Amino acid sequence: MVSSVLPNPTSAECWAALLHDPMTLDMDAVLSDFVRSTGAEPGLARDLLEGKNWDLTAALSDYEQLRQVHTANLPHVFNEGRGPKQPEREPQPGHKVERPCPQRQDDIAQEKRLSRGISHASSAIVSLARSHVASECNNEQFPLEMPIYTFQLPDLSVYSEDFRSFIERDLIEQATMVALEQAGRLNWWSTVCTSCKRLLPLATTGDGNCLLHAASLGMWGFHDRDLVLRKALYTMMRTGAEREALKRRWRWQQTQQNKESGLVYTEEEWEREWTELLKLASSEPRTHFSKNGGTGGGVDNSEDPVYESLEEFHVFVLAHILRRPIVVVADTMLRDSGGEAFAPIPFGGIYLPLEVPPNRCHCSPLVLAYDQAHFSALVSMEQRDQQREQAVIPLTDSEHKLLPLHFAVDPGKDWEWGKDDNDNARLAHLILSLEAKLNLLHSYMNVTWIRIPSETRAPLAQPESPTASAGEDVQSLADSLDSDRDSVCSNSNSNNGKNGKDKEKEKQRKEKDKTRADSVANKLGSFSKTLGIKLKKNMGGLGGLVHGKMGR
Repeated sequence: MVSSVLPNPTSAECWAALLHDPMTLDMDAVLSDFVRSTGAEPGLARDLLEGKNWDLTAALSDYEQLRQVHTANLPHVFNEGRGPKQPEREPQPGHKVERPCPQRQDDIAQEKRLSRGISHASSAIVSLARSHVASECNNEQFPLEMPIYTFQLPDLSVYSEDFRSFIERDLIEQATMVALEQAGRLNWWSTVCTSCKRLLPLATTGDGNCLLHAASLGMWGFHDRDLVLRKALYTMMRTGAEREALKRRWRWQQTQQNKESGLVYTEEEWEREWTELLKLASSEPRTHFSKNGGTGGGVDNSEDPVYESLEEFHVFVLAHILRRPIVVVADTMLRDSGGEAFAPIPFGGIYLPLEVPPNRCHCSPLVLAYDQAHFSALVSMEQRDQQREQAVIPLTDSEHKLLPLHFAVDPGKDWEWGKDDNDNARLAHLILSLEAKLNLLHSYMNVTWIRIPSETRAPLAQPESPTASAGEDVQSLADSLDSDRDSVCSNSNSNNGKNGKDKEKEKQRKEKDKTRADSVANKLGSFSKTLGIKLKKNMGGLGGLVHGKMGR
């Protein structure tokens, strides 16, 4: 089995603290004092107190800092109460002045009060985290200068079945997980290799920005509400130094797909296609919709923006922004309600930041799921069982074919479109061999082999899509070795009139050579017996985030 091992971070202590209940009487008293002094919700109060080892003074200081950040980011309606403050008007003669409806002070305090929850983490804490990320990300420089993080869920198995189910329904995209597992695309490696963890798709907002939301959740644990990643994506495509090279890679792959469909674009059509890709990446919302039909109060009736959905090329550009490989787990075919395939899904596969030198990139891949035109972050869960240390993502599918390596070919600045792409000799030089692809993977990721029992068989996946032709049967590496071995044997097979005893010795020698060759073939790379990529355990960091290192 081939898998890619993700970092094995320590779990988010703040989550564990939220879900853990027992407290001493002294802690109860400190918690009560904190809530009485600040009016904060008990959940947030406990988070802050535990972060300061129940030092009330230090926790109150942190709360004051959070409150200032929170107040600065509040909409006008929050800062002023139920609605924006209206200018006072002079009463008109004969006009009856209506007294304003009295409003309970605790209602206003409730709106201003810092809060926290399971599906809506404390907005103040998230604001601080977002500010921290924004300060590290300079949108004018590419790739973005940011440390590597990987988000990991805490161990939920320590809680009761009912409570765990409640939490998982709120945090995990159950429909996506079921669909991809049934298709044999997700978590098949955990049944083949018992030391490999399952990956879980995090619930992600579907507003057209789900690709960037999923990437943000997978790294930092919160959505890309401030559009930091989306703005960076648009800027790189529009003015980035790698713009022309990225465009050539996109056009090359699109040309190969067009050939399969018999399509030929004019130069004007190519420019129109590129302009459309750029337009899709814009951070300008497409339209708006109201969450509750405009009937609610506060900020609940505000309209949420909806953005243009992104394509596989945008995933490739995102890998360059993050300087980090991205692996997308997806089915290869879109199916109707009866399970019949009717359209290819091109998103699944490996996206390497090929325009950035490998020594400037992070080695651990960001892993995303794609199902029903929606991206989700795939993350692991902390486990107490030390035998299940590795969070892995395969570089092959369950049939041991290498996943497609997207946009891997740059024909170069001197390539003459419409002429050179019809020259078979020049085309042959651009076709990447399996060995070349493996070298690229080793350059950009820490790859290791995980042995699995030879009798183990992975569940069968759906047939490959015609457009996913980049996937190759990695067993061919071993097959080619077998072919060479057979060729050598056949050249040495002539007995030249040897007697029966000599023939028997020759037969035994051939069988011994065959066994030795099989052993060499297995050691050199039988993908059908191994499973893939190991990421260094280089984690540590902020709350539910995991901070890693850039070293290879």
